[in-house]
Amino acid sequence: MVYAHDVQFTGKSRIQKINLVREKMQQLGAANYFIAALDEIAWLLNIRAWDIDYTPVALCYCLITLDRVELFIEDYKIPAALKSELEEANIFCHDYKEVSPRLNNLSQSDTIYVDKASLSWYLFTFIRSKIIEGTSLIMPIMAIKNKTEIGHFRSVMIKDGLALTHFFKWLEQRVASKPILESDVAEKLTGFRAAQADYVGDSFASIVGYKSNGAIVHYRAQEATAAAIQNEGMLLIDSGGQYLNGTTDITRMCYFGIPSEEEKKHYTLVLKGNIALQTAHFPKGTTGVQLDVLARMNLWNQGLNYGHGTGHGVGFFLRVHEPPQGFAESTTTTRGSTALKEGTVSSNEPGFYKTGAYGIRIENLMLCQQSTLHPDFLCFEVLTLFPIETKLIDKNLLSAKEIDWLNNYHEKVYASLSPFLEEPAKTWLFSKCQAM
Repeated sequence: MVYAHDVQFTGKSRIQKINLVREKMQQLGAANYFIAALDEIAWLLNIRAWDIDYTPVALCYCLITLDRVELFIEDYKIPAALKSELEEANIFCHDYKEVSPRLNNLSQSDTIYVDKASLSWYLFTFIRSKIIEGTSLIMPIMAIKNKTEIGHFRSVMIKDGLALTHFFKWLEQRVASKPILESDVAEKLTGFRAAQADYVGDSFASIVGYKSNGAIVHYRAQEATAAAIQNEGMLLIDSGGQYLNGTTDITRMCYFGIPSEEEKKHYTLVLKGNIALQTAHFPKGTTGVQLDVLARMNLWNQGLNYGHGTGHGVGFFLRVHEPPQGFAESTTTTRGSTALKEGTVSSNEPGFYKTGAYGIRIENLMLCQQSTLHPDFLCFEVLTLFPIETKLIDKNLLSAKEIDWLNNYHEKVYASLSPFLEEPAKTWLFSKCQAM
């Protein structure tokens, strides 16, 4: 079922958003705009659903004209109250199957704007009107979070941090007493998030990779083949939640026992890359490919690298991987070619993977904001609130500034989460946030 995403979360009404899009349509001379991207429709109309795993969207299409909006969706999915609410905003629902005849019935003298990257060839063939092709008109607006959304992003990180505190405390105690399957760990983590207010579901299938499984970048544990986590060795956990007030994505490492010098070296190099990107100040107009090198340079200096992008955009209670911005080695992707803008939220997740042995990744979400150094520069605010494992750090490889950053970050984590924790969880968190 489809439900409204209240303006207390979105910060802008559906009418305000539609008007922003219509302004762009008029500038381009488009009388119609056809939208097939599900997250863009959900954002535009302030609606959510759960038709797709991990992403709160409905299967539908949308046609915007200069005086009305038409939503093509299976009728049973729209409650009567929501339908009336939409109609008050001049948004009218039609059956999902009516989309192709509606496109075909548009006047040949009309103009229609389409983003072919998100439109099927089948529907494209029904359009007889004059086509104006281009990139999404909604994506650039959606990527820049408004003040309300940013405020919710900050608050949802507290909820997620509390869930992770209870989870990792439980995990340490459990592994110390007996082994547990990777798949059971993923299920337990979901349970801790579900205890938080406004939780709706996970933002993707949790990656729980023990030892060599952690070296498989998009590994997903299956019950029949999952490794049993013992009280020794490295564990990578990449997970996230969907809440009414935001989307989260975080990767943390933990180590059971005493790490080797090689493991500490590789982990610290990854951490240095994370801090280098996090603390960067850069001119407006800087693209993701220009910043990506900051996360890799310490690994490169040792002849090491990782085979994935350093970061991706994140939606607001929408796709956890939201275009267009991010950090990548190539300009062939929007992550590499898009300039970072104030108000965008992106992940910062450098890594290192030793095949057959272990995988390392440290991930925080960051808000792009105005730099204090110069009015034409930008920088990042870290949003994620959870301790970074210090057992794996070789302190000799960190500079004084990097140590200061880490200590300040842990002070922020403890100050943000501890008021909501009772003993012994508060003591556990305090132990993880100790200064280096």
